[in-house]
Amino acid sequence: MQSNQNLSSVSVPETTAPLTLRSAEQIESIPRREITLADALSLALENGDVLTDLGAGVLRTPDQMQTEWTEALQRLDPQESVEAALSAYDAQLYGFGKWQNNDRRFNNRFFGGGSNAFKQDTHDYVMQLSKRTATGAQFSVRSVTDYDANNATGNLTNSAWQTQLHAEARQPLLQGGGLQFNRIAGPAALPGVYNGVLIAKVNSEVTTTQFEQGLRDYVSNVINAYWDLYFAYRDADAKREAMLRSQKTWQNYEAQRSSNRASGPSEALAREQYFRFRSEYQDAVAGKPSMRTQNNNATTGGAFAGVGGVQAAERRLRLILGIPINDGTLLRPIDEPSIAKIEFDWDSIAAEAVVMRSELRQQRLEIKRCEMELLAAKNFLLPTLDLVTIYRLRGLDKDLAGSDSALSDLGSFDLQEYEASLEFKLPVGFRQGHLAVRNAKLQVSRERAILDAQQRQIMHDLTSMVAECDRAYEQLGTNFNRYLAASDALNALDASQGTGMKVNFDQLLDAQRRVTESQSHYYSALVEYTIATKNVHLEKGTLLRSSDVLLITE
Repeated sequence: MQSNQNLSSVSVPETTAPLTLRSAEQIESIPRREITLADALSLALENGDVLTDLGAGVLRTPDQMQTEWTEALQRLDPQESVEAALSAYDAQLYGFGKWQNNDRRFNNRFFGGGSNAFKQDTHDYVMQLSKRTATGAQFSVRSVTDYDANNATGNLTNSAWQTQLHAEARQPLLQGGGLQFNRIAGPAALPGVYNGVLIAKVNSEVTTTQFEQGLRDYVSNVINAYWDLYFAYRDADAKREAMLRSQKTWQNYEAQRSSNRASGPSEALAREQYFRFRSEYQDAVAGKPSMRTQNNNATTGGAFAGVGGVQAAERRLRLILGIPINDGTLLRPIDEPSIAKIEFDWDSIAAEAVVMRSELRQQRLEIKRCEMELLAAKNFLLPTLDLVTIYRLRGLDKDLAGSDSALSDLGSFDLQEYEASLEFKLPVGFRQGHLAVRNAKLQVSRERAILDAQQRQIMHDLTSMVAECDRAYEQLGTNFNRYLAASDALNALDASQGTGMKVNFDQLLDAQRRVTESQSHYYSALVEYTIATKNVHLEKGTLLRSSDVLLITE
């Protein structure tokens, strides 16, 4: 059973009570906060510590969210960052000290140094400074000092200090050697496990492209939410006009019924239409929790959903802008969509998409990493052959320092040694090495095939968005003409009715519905055209630039 939480320790964001349908009738009196698209983008980037989406991804997949710390976390990763790869070449200081007392009895004097009872005190001290180089070599400077005091009968003195100074170099000549291999794989690489400086640099660049994708999607969703709210207001205005118009018609027929000049069915139908438009207006004000325009709902940048609801759309815009969800005001977009016809040069935008799309740049980096890993894997088809050289100076005396000491004997350079060796190791068959090479080749082929598929997908999506732009623009003109025709028809009926001429009642109600529907369809087509234009920029990789958003990476 879960324990009760201490509610007093929970921090609740400060916010006012939400505006709900109960406030729908007072929407005109609620204070407005006018906002431009540029202001919305500026607010979003200012508050965008977490690049949230409109699908509650921050709750479902919080570990996949891009944040302002994404690149810094990768740059400071102690395992996979560039600095982590460089740390393998840091100088290493090693120290060792050991003290030992031996008190033994032997059956044979030979084993006791001439005595059956062997007593001994020893000290051992090692200090080493080592460093790896980019060619795979390791250089070490080592001081070894030991003290031995024992009762062996053959000793020159009862106790003696010995000190040594080593200079050692180990250079791989085949496997593990070379500048290229070590920059790719690192000095401690295993087949299939590579974390050299070049690999780490590619990982850093991949993180940057992923952050750019997250920022692009974030900006796209801000734009989606802004135009969703714009449409919601326009749709609500159309529904309100229809409600007021139908209310006037109902009241007119109700007055006629009261004076026995009209039949009851006409008044009832007018009353039904009024409450129908009232219901639609209430939904246009409050909205429903349904899917709205957001990334990847049929298109990468989001297909316009055409769903109204001022309060619901306004809350979504507040959510993605990072401002309080409720503050007693209503955001009101004041920018108007452009109705100018835009024609894209296909060759230019197709070339831009291939060069600029961050997904393609990320995939090219993946291919580059796999190609480097293939080069590193081939190194494991070589046997291990290391050249090891050691130079030693020795000194021995009864004291460690001073005259007639081990250190003075060391400084005389009388005792010098040199050692060179070759270490060879060959795994018969190179089974693991061949597996690493074959795996790396398959990885290269896979990533190249994915790049080809991605390019085809992007060309398809770009084609679809260009076609959508043309479709939406034509629909914009068609729906505008439809709205004008419906308005002319209703105005003519209203004018006839105003002069006392009898009009067809069913025709009047139908004309009112047609005006409302055509008006909403016109603004829907207008926003569809705006979203489609934005999506063309997204598909060709220029959305951030066209939105005046500059991404600077360290």
